[in-house]
Amino acid sequence: MKIILLAVSIILLGSITACNKGDLPGPGSSSIVGKWRWIKSVGGIGGFTVTPQSSGYNIRNEFYADSSFKRFQNNVLQISGNFRTTPNYQYSPTEKADILLISGPTLDTRPVSYLIRHDTLYLNEIYIADGYSEVYVRMK
Repeated sequence: MKIILLAVSIILLGSITACNKGDLPGPGSSSIVGKWRWIKSVGGIGGFTVTPQSSGYNIRNEFYADSSFKRFQNNVLQISGNFRTTPNYQYSPTEKADILLISGPTLDTRPVSYLIRHDTLYLNEIYIADGYSEVYVRMK
């Protein structure tokens, strides 16, 4: 009986480890590198929601592997600079988040927390109580 159980275990373990997991669909890339299309911003003192439809403009953020960054509004370059990310940054005594910081010659932004889930990028102000949260989707 032990030999049969051992043989079944080896066959099962071998078939599991032989699978090619590279072909399986994943939840999306966790890398911020890529092009991101703005979906909406929510926040401010009044808790407003701003979308491309309500604002009359589109925004596209592009993060490159060399740490450069570009923001386009209606396909016109608005901002360029560099970005860096800091994983698991402790920004208060009780809270940690992955942090994104964009900077350039004429640009220094406040750090924001970011989260990527299923090719959706969420940016949230961490040091401003009534700041905006932004949502972007990865462009294919």
